[in-house]
Amino acid sequence: MVHIDNELYELKISLELNRREFSRWQNYLDGDDGDLAKHQTFLTALHKQKQLKGVIKELDQRVEKLEKERKEIIQLIDKFNGLNQRILKLKYVEGLTLESIAEETGYSYSYIKSKHAELMRIINFTKKV
Repeated sequence: MVHIDNELYELKISLELNRREFSRWQNYLDGDDGDLAKHQTFLTALHKQKQLKGVIKELDQRVEKLEKERKEIIQLIDKFNGLNQRILKLKYVEGLTLESIAEETGYSYSYIKSKHAELMRIINFTKKV
């Protein structure tokens, strides 16, 4: 989950930068040169705008996919309770290692490791069904 959150953050920054760039080129096409060099041609502006639309569309799709994955992970974790849910939250939401989870919960590393493996078997089995 931490990986998804980090990637979402980076994608959203990239989206904002690309949208700003798109706006600059749109302003150029609308007759307001703004900070763009005056030697830019209309065709260059159209090409750049088309390119940016594609980049923005791809970034939007990736953000949507990651947000959906994040929601599905949280819904899956919420189906568990007690220690099982805590292990999954600490591992996939907080990004802790199994060693850290063992320290956090007060259980041995080998117990947490086997419990995590059991949870993964359950999750993988339910995905197949």
